[in-house]
Amino acid sequence: MITDGLIDKARRGDLDSFAEAIAALKDDAYRIAWSYLRDEPSSMDAVCSAVEKALTGIRKLKRTEYFKTWFIRIVINECHLLLRNRRREQVMEEPGAGLQAASSPLEDHLDLEQQLGRLLPLERMLIHLKYYAGFTFEEIATMTNLPSGTVKTKLYGTIKKLKVAFEPREG
Repeated sequence: MITDGLIDKARRGDLDSFAEAIAALKDDAYRIAWSYLRDEPSSMDAVCSAVEKALTGIRKLKRTEYFKTWFIRIVINECHLLLRNRRREQVMEEPGAGLQAASSPLEDHLDLEQQLGRLLPLERMLIHLKYYAGFTFEEIATMTNLPSGTVKTKLYGTIKKLKVAFEPREG
């Protein structure tokens, strides 16, 4: 469990306290990274990079009660960085290679994970933050730098997309 005392120790340079705080968040951090990147090695890279950045920047954390939100935000930023690099590599290797998956038709009877895989990274991340990690709308808004109302709108719009995908089709 992460306490304010533990984070205070970590801010003062206690590596054991920092490691304990990160250990408490590692599963959530990995799930969020995986929801963005959809592959294990990249997700692990994002979390590891986030741990490094958190370790070097923990003294900048102003309020200890926001450690979890602060760290998850670093993970999200690392995911964005990896996605940008991935897009650059795709453009250099094969222009248009990333567009193929988006144009494929939805198949009947797909499970939830397949449907989540078809969502935009932001939509997928919002679903994971809210329903898998249990964050509030306000916490998600802080992590994503979006207004709370925008988070709600995007999340409910994504849920509608998923409902439509699971509706039985006539014909």
